[in-house]
Amino acid sequence: MSTTMPLPVEYFPRRAVAAGEVVFLEGQPAECAFVILNGEVEVVASGAGGAPVVVNHLKAGQMFGEIALLQPGGTRTATIVSEKGCDLIEIDRKFFDQSLAKSDPLLRYVVGHLCQRLVALTMRAADDTKP
Repeated sequence: MSTTMPLPVEYFPRRAVAAGEVVFLEGQPAECAFVILNGEVEVVASGAGGAPVVVNHLKAGQMFGEIALLQPGGTRTATIVSEKGCDLIEIDRKFFDQSLAKSDPLLRYVVGHLCQRLVALTMRAADDTKP
């Protein structure tokens, strides 16, 4: 799978995030997705009893926050924390929705289905940390 942006990164606003800074919290409404230009982030989900569990680490070239833009209700499925500081580009909901609307309906259906499956797997991974 390619991690190359389909548009020049200069097209999107940038955001610098300090080490340890929370990009967004699980459950918050979503208005954008992000692509990591440099640095890394932790994906933290609520595990058993609501305890935070790191379920993934993402690095430069990877995207996060897109699932909330694809799901009904549009809320964040995990908390994102910058590990050592990172630079992000921001893809706002309006641009995301316009781009998605131009795609084939079957592809939109498949992407939605994959997102539902990914959310379920993330929740299961967080719950598997039960004592």
